[in-house]
Amino acid sequence: MRRILITGASGLLGANLVLDAVGRYEVTPVSHQQRVEWPGVESLQADLAQAGAASELLGLVRPDWVIHCAAATDVDACEADPPMAFRLNRDMAGQVAMAARSVGARLAHISTDAVFDGERGGYVEGDQPNPINVYGQSKLEGERAVRAADPDALIVRTNIFGWTSQGKRSLAEWFVGHLEAGRGCRGFTDIFVSPILVNDLSEFLFRMLEAGLQGLYHVAGGDCVSKYQFGVTIARTFGLEAELIEPVGVETSELRAPRGRRLCLRGQRIERELGIRLLPAREGLARFKALREEGRPADLRQMAGVPKIEARRI
Repeated sequence: MRRILITGASGLLGANLVLDAVGRYEVTPVSHQQRVEWPGVESLQADLAQAGAASELLGLVRPDWVIHCAAATDVDACEADPPMAFRLNRDMAGQVAMAARSVGARLAHISTDAVFDGERGGYVEGDQPNPINVYGQSKLEGERAVRAADPDALIVRTNIFGWTSQGKRSLAEWFVGHLEAGRGCRGFTDIFVSPILVNDLSEFLFRMLEAGLQGLYHVAGGDCVSKYQFGVTIARTFGLEAELIEPVGVETSELRAPRGRRLCLRGQRIERELGIRLLPAREGLARFKALREEGRPADLRQMAGVPKIEARRI
């Protein structure tokens, strides 16, 4: 059974990856402040931004695969604190890549659509990045640091939604929370993305690692929707009142960092090489709803709760 180490295991992608991998691989979740626990899984805590921490951790675990999800993902917080953003999104990524290569582990590094300026959308892997905020720039430099440290690494650009265990909710959860409470909310009509359900991304990541893929891939949703359209589709999927969502432009917001308007990614390369179909938002949201009915949010909360066994701190 492959041994897979997942960094950022308390976040949206990391936590779902852990649950999706249990029983399929030998899983080692790694988190910094919020411990993660699940029956039969030994979790570790480490600050991978500290010099030497990644090398020490991977030397201890000796994984076959590493999926590096840990990052600073709050776009406005990155804009307010560029040194923090570059330390976590560039420097830490490079250190993890170097450590993975030194122990012979295959690395999948998670990046973002925000490396583009959003002027036209429909981006393929060969398009020139041009980030317009600190978050996007720090993630682009993270990609470059990973390639420099490990030329064989897998780099995946994406835009995800799903159920979370704690902390900042995903956009989909935010819409569901407002609509189920009968509260009005706003949806941007002029920001377009290609959102993919985090659990679909999990499956594709596992398949990409199993297939030995290397280099840069766009793995996102199969269509391009505005955030307002995304909210309306959520309302229809959950049988809620779409009229509660007010269509507005991003200029009405008080966001600190500039946002790209059309950040949609095209994933024909991964569809062709893996023989898969990237799903449109409505299909991903149908599964998002089914996962709640199956108890995924409760499982995530349990995983983020106080553990019966103290997590080892590295």
